[in-house]
Amino acid sequence: MGTLEGNCKHPGSFGNICFLCGKKLEETGVSLRYVHKGLRLNRDEINRMCKSDMKIMESHRKLYLVLDLDHTLLNSTGINDMTTDEDYLKTLTPDNSILLFTVKSMGMMTKLRPFVRTFLKEANKMFEMYIYTMGDRRYAREMAKLLDPRGVYFSDRIISRDDGTLRDKKSLDVVLGDEEAVLIVDDSKNIWSKKHEGNLIEIERYHFFASSCKQFKQDFKSLSEIKMDESESDGPLSTVLKVLKQTHRLYFDNTSQDVRSVLKLVRGTGH
Repeated sequence: MGTLEGNCKHPGSFGNICFLCGKKLEETGVSLRYVHKGLRLNRDEINRMCKSDMKIMESHRKLYLVLDLDHTLLNSTGINDMTTDEDYLKTLTPDNSILLFTVKSMGMMTKLRPFVRTFLKEANKMFEMYIYTMGDRRYAREMAKLLDPRGVYFSDRIISRDDGTLRDKKSLDVVLGDEEAVLIVDDSKNIWSKKHEGNLIEIERYHFFASSCKQFKQDFKSLSEIKMDESESDGPLSTVLKVLKQTHRLYFDNTSQDVRSVLKLVRGTGH
């Protein structure tokens, strides 16, 4: 065992115990607790896994897609924060047809963005998808159940603020995908580490509830208050899906090595 420990590069650990040689380690490497509690991998091992996985992904013509939750795929509000103009929502029967749900365990109401079902179904054909939210783990998992009740899109790839390596910032450090093959969809560019700007597609914020407008100091009525919603056929999610499809097609048609350069090209052509 001593010889094994001496030669071991300690690629990762469970509970600070190297999973190859069994040596107790300091708390080093990147924490991947969203995959498994107590799991840490060093950067070299993550890079090795990403490169290996990329070959499999490319054989299936797939890339990686990291999706924000709030104001991107959905909008949530505390039930106690709803205005009198929103009281009518409490009388509706929450279901899939109107994409409105009450999360009683959290005292919240959540509205999924129009077109989100089609968006996820289509994106799933081209990407391995992650959720990445600055909400806590419990919230992230509750929202994932609404978006993906059968667990076919995200599996355990649900990253919350508890899982990040940077305080108050998102980073691809915890995403098990080669950065050259990752696209991000988020309503906030500033929440991401600056080095990932080339991966990011910024989407218009979804302000369904009044509390959302208040949070961002928007001086207009929310969609719920005026009893309107975004277009299903040509709203922001539909527009972003077109960009994703174009970027995916060009990446594989031209055997590009970096999705960031392809996205830059797509932006330049206005697709």
